[in-house]
Amino acid sequence: LVFLLLEVLSSTLMSLPFEIYSTFRIEKKHGFNKTTPHLFLTDKIKTLGLTAAIGGPAAAAVLKLIRWGGDRFYIYLWAFTFLFTTVMMTILPTFIMPLFNKYEPLPDGSLKDQINSLADKIQFPLTKLFVVDGSKRSGHSNAYMFGFRRNKRIVLYDTLISQVTEEELCAILGHELGHWARGHTAFNFCFTQAYFGAAFFFFSLCFGSVGLVHAFGFDDSERPVPAIVSLLLFFGTLWEPVDKALTFLMTMHSRKCEYEADEYSVKLGFGQQLQSGLCKINIENLGALSPDRLYSTYHYSHPPLTERLSAMMALDSKMK
Repeated sequence: LVFLLLEVLSSTLMSLPFEIYSTFRIEKKHGFNKTTPHLFLTDKIKTLGLTAAIGGPAAAAVLKLIRWGGDRFYIYLWAFTFLFTTVMMTILPTFIMPLFNKYEPLPDGSLKDQINSLADKIQFPLTKLFVVDGSKRSGHSNAYMFGFRRNKRIVLYDTLISQVTEEELCAILGHELGHWARGHTAFNFCFTQAYFGAAFFFFSLCFGSVGLVHAFGFDDSERPVPAIVSLLLFFGTLWEPVDKALTFLMTMHSRKCEYEADEYSVKLGFGQQLQSGLCKINIENLGALSPDRLYSTYHYSHPPLTERLSAMMALDSKMK
């Protein structure tokens, strides 16, 4: 655990200058940054505190399961990861994220009525609508939903509300709700759990491998290599090519899901509003209209705006 603590602290210190430059130089240059030095510092302190309070016990549990679980420790490790991620998905938006931003109920009015009507139309179990003060850190905009089963909640950035019309915002939410309706969220959760299960299984096959640890200089036979070192070596070397390949496949799947979510919103009758809303957001966020095709194919989880607009216009033509 001491080794892991030093690893977290060293990586934080090494990345700090780049984060400062990105936040206070690049983001400020383009008019996005609203973060003050005090807010940046308090965010870092809170993040490190939460990492220690949550990540420390979680890491200790992982190491304990590796030592205790025998040859099939990967089963217990996967079960713990499943439980941990499920709990974190519950407490993250409810208890942790409010430590960084203020979440307030969306005021009564036309926008709230339209969103509730949209949710009723598609039978989305919406229970609460929030507005988050994202503008205190950045001019970027966003919207997302969270919750399990019959307890769904939608969060709107105040920047998004100010950048688009109410009809365009409903169209954007129609896209987000399309991910729920088409099962994209559930698929991603299941894929993540399968990924962890496969990774832990293959790690169990390599755990205790003398050749692996000797290749990195741990060749003292009188001192057993700590489990955390073996874990980091496995994921940082042997599993890395697999991870890159799976990441690319998931990026391709994500792009397919974006087209499907666009189609869902268009079929709800929001074709024109979604196109104009996405254009406004892209302009406000200085998004790349036509990035390099190969670069965007590998790195962008969302298709370029021009490709999405073309697909939506073609769908609009078919529906007329």
